Amino acid sequence: MSAGMISLAVLNGVVSLVSTGFAIVAVVRPSALSHESTPTTGERFYAWMYAVRGVPLGLLVCVVPFLASGTVSALVLITAAVVQAGDAAIGASRREARMTVAPALASVIHVITAIAVAAP
Repeated sequence: MSAGMISLAVLNGVVSLVSTGFAIVAVVRPSALSHESTPTTGERFYAWMYAVRGVPLGLLVCVVPFLASGTVSALVLITAAVVQAGDAAIGASRREARMTVAPALASVIHVITAIAVAAP
């Protein structure tokens, strides 16, 4: 693995772990992301639904560039990019810059990493 690819894989890993951290925060403090003073039962339910998918995907996306290259690794990273793009769209609909910019940047990093791991 070249120095450039190592740097890209580390950057991809960092944004994946940050995303995973937000999934965990959603479970521990659902109101931290929704900005509601008291989370409802439904909000807590959906926080768990988010985390049960977000944590495994985030951890997989974190390690896949270090473990394998090729089509399957690229598809995992593209899946993560689509998820992050969706998060950015949700942030934009709420007019929250941090909830828009950070996932959009993560999406771009996942796409660049996907292209790099797909290359022979």
